[in-house]
Amino acid sequence: MSTRTILASVAIVCILSAHGAAAEDSANALPAGSLKSAPSMYLREASSSAIRWQPWSPDTLALADRLNRPILIDIGAVWCHWCHVMDATTYADPQVAEALNSEFVPIKIDTDQRPDIDLYYQNAAAQLTGAGGWPLTCFTTSDGALFFATGYLPPRPGSGPHGSGGENSSMLPLLKKIAKVFATDRAGLEKQAEETATKLKSASSENAPAPGGLEALRAQILAGLAASYDRESGGFESGPGPRFYDFPALELALAHGFYGHPEFTAMALDTLKKIAAGGVFDQLGGGFHRYSTDPHWRVPHFEKLGYDNAMALHAYSDAYAASGDPDFARVAKSIVGYVNHDLLDPNTHTFYSHQDADSFKGDDGSYYTWTVAEVKRALPSDDAHVAILFYGMENTPALAPDRRIVLRRAMTPEQLAAKLKIPVADARDRIAKVSDAMLAVRARRKTPQVDRAVMTDRNALMADSYLTASATLDDSSLQRVALNDLDFIIAHMRAPDGSFFHVWSDGRAQVSGLAADQVYLLNAFVDAYQFSANEKYLAEARKLAAIIVKNFRTTDANLLTNRDTEDAHTVIAQSSATAQVFFDMPTPSVQATMAIATAKLALLTGDDSYSKTASEMMTSAPAMAGAMLSNSVATVGLALEYRANGEATVAIAGPPGDARAAALWRMALASYRPGKIVMRLGSDRSAAAAMPPAARAMFESSAAKNVPLAFVCAGTACATPVVTPAKLAQVIRKFGVKGIDQTTLANDPPAPTHPPM
Repeated sequence: MSTRTILASVAIVCILSAHGAAAEDSANALPAGSLKSAPSMYLREASSSAIRWQPWSPDTLALADRLNRPILIDIGAVWCHWCHVMDATTYADPQVAEALNSEFVPIKIDTDQRPDIDLYYQNAAAQLTGAGGWPLTCFTTSDGALFFATGYLPPRPGSGPHGSGGENSSMLPLLKKIAKVFATDRAGLEKQAEETATKLKSASSENAPAPGGLEALRAQILAGLAASYDRESGGFESGPGPRFYDFPALELALAHGFYGHPEFTAMALDTLKKIAAGGVFDQLGGGFHRYSTDPHWRVPHFEKLGYDNAMALHAYSDAYAASGDPDFARVAKSIVGYVNHDLLDPNTHTFYSHQDADSFKGDDGSYYTWTVAEVKRALPSDDAHVAILFYGMENTPALAPDRRIVLRRAMTPEQLAAKLKIPVADARDRIAKVSDAMLAVRARRKTPQVDRAVMTDRNALMADSYLTASATLDDSSLQRVALNDLDFIIAHMRAPDGSFFHVWSDGRAQVSGLAADQVYLLNAFVDAYQFSANEKYLAEARKLAAIIVKNFRTTDANLLTNRDTEDAHTVIAQSSATAQVFFDMPTPSVQATMAIATAKLALLTGDDSYSKTASEMMTSAPAMAGAMLSNSVATVGLALEYRANGEATVAIAGPPGDARAAALWRMALASYRPGKIVMRLGSDRSAAAAMPPAARAMFESSAAKNVPLAFVCAGTACATPVVTPAKLAQVIRKFGVKGIDQTTLANDPPAPTHPPM
C-alpha cells in the first residue's frame, strides 16, 4: 500500500492534549535553542520559534531513533519568500508547534549551507511524489529515509492563500495522520522509504548512453538547444513559466557561435537582450532577480542570488567581448554596481551569498515595485512622463502579485527619442536622470536583508566573473576585488587536509567543503593565474586539483562526489554518485567544470596528467548526461566544445615592467575566444616550457632581442608572432578557426586596442 493511500484512508484522530503533562514531557525531550549558534541566518531566525527545531546531525538522528519518532525536515533559505510565509503562519501556529514538539523530531536545513542534503531530498521527493522546490517538507524515518514529501503547507484547511489547504494539503491534519500511521503501520512507511532510497541508488544506471560517444553527445546537446530555443521570448525550453536564465546554455551558444555557427550567437545575444529588458533585471539598482514567474521575463521572484548574478556577469561580459555591443557592457557594469554595493563585504573583501525578496512580514518584493502615483509624486511631470513611458508603467504594465508595477525597459532609448521627438543623446540623458531620481527615492525604503554568510562556491564563481569582467570592461579594480576575495579564502577557509570549507560565518570557517566548493575554486585559481601572472595561484590550483582527484572522486567511475563523514550512517552517504554531477543545478556542472579547469592546467603547465584527468571527467558523460535536457547539461556541452574547437594558447613574452608587453597581455585577456588560455611570460627561456614546440622556438629566438611578442597557437600550429594589440586581437579571433582563410590574416584592417565602450 502506498503512503498516499495509507494517509488518505486513516481517519483524523486527536493525538495531542493541549495542556497535558504527558505532551509537555514529550516536548521537553527535544533540546531547546539548538539553532542559536548555527552558521546560517535562516536557522538562527528559527531558533526563537516555539518549535524546538534541531540541526541536521548524527545526534539529532540518534535522538529520533531513541524517541521512536518520525522526522519532519523543513528545507528552505533566507531568501525564500514562501519559506518566510510558512514560518510566519504554519510554523507559528501553536497547535502545529505542539504537534511537532510532541510527536516528531523537527529538523530545519538551509539549502545554501547544505546543498548536498537538499539535492538528495529534492531527488527523493521527485521520485516519491513529484514535489520539489522550496520550502520542501519531508517526513522521514530516523535514518533520514523519505516516506512522504510535499511543499508549502498552510496550517489548517482553508487557511492558505485563496482559501487553499485541504485535509491532505495542510499541516495539522497531515501531522495527525502521519503520527497515527507511524504508530500503527510503521513497517509500511519504512518499506516506502526503502523503495525510494533504492530508486535513488539505481537512478544513475537507468540513463541510456548517447550512441557515438562524446562527439555525438556534443552534437545532441547543440541540436537540443537549437530545437528548444524560444524565438518569441528568448531562452530555452519555453513554457508557461516559471522561466530560468540558463546562463551556462547561453555561454555554450556564444562559444559554438564563435566557431562558425552565427545562428547560435544570435540566440544567445537575443536572449540576453530580452532578459535584461525585462522585470527580472533590477532596472534601477542592477542585478538579476532569481527567476521569472511568467514566460516573458516580466515579473520575477524578487530575491537576488549571488550565484545567479555571478553567472550573469560572466555571460554579459562575454557577450560584450563577442559582439562589441555597448548595451551588454551597460548590463555587466550594472551587475557589478549592485554586487559592490550590496554583496561585497568591505572588511573581508568577500562576497555575501544572497539578498531576500521581502522587506517586512507579508511583503513580496515591494521594495522594487512602483505605482504611477508614486512616480508622479517623486518626479517633475516631464520626467515622470519619461519614466512612465520608458519603464512600461502604462503600456500593459507588468504587475507583481500585490498589483504594484514591475519596471522593465518597454522601449529602447532610440524609440523613446522618436516618441518624444528629441535626439537620442538627450533621451539617454533623461533616462539616466529619472533613473537616478527614482533610485534615490527607493533608497529611502526599507532594504531587504542580505545573508552575510560567505560561501566558497559562490565566491569562486563571483571572483572568476570579476576577473573576466575586469578585462572585458577594461576595469582593473575588478581584478583587485577578485584577487582579494581569493586571498581571503586561501588564508581563512582552508581545512586541515588542504581542501576548503563551505561557509565562513561568525568569524570562522564552518561546514565541511563540498565538491562544488573545490572545483569552482580550482577554476578560479587557474583564471587568477592567467589574469595576474602570480605563480601562487598556479601553485594553489595544482595543490587543489590533486586534493580533488584524491578525496572527491569515486574510484570506480571517475565521478566527483561530496565527502562528509558526519553523514556516514545516513541515506545521504548510502546514495552513490549519480548523473547529477553532470547537471547544471543551476550553477555549472561540477564534473564538466573540473574537466574544463584541468584542461586549462594542462595547457598552462604542459603536464599531461591534467589532460588525462580532464578526459576521465568526461568518460561517463555519454551514459549519464545523454538522457538529460540539453539546457540542463550545457556545461558538459561547453567542455566538449572547448575540446573540439578551443584549447588555443596565447603567450605574451616580454619583460615584466614593459608597457608594450602589458598592452599585449590586456588585449589577450579581453579578446573573446572560447576555451583559450593566456600565459604571461618574462624573458626567461624556462618560462616557455609549457608552450607548443613551434611557439617555444620562436620565443627563444625573440627573447634575445628583448622585444615583446605575442604568440597564438591552436593545436600544434602557431601563428606568426605579433607586436601590436590590434593585430593580436585579429589573430586571437581568427587563427585556427575553421572556415577562415588563414592567409588573409595579414591583410585584415586594424582592430581596436580594446573592445569599443
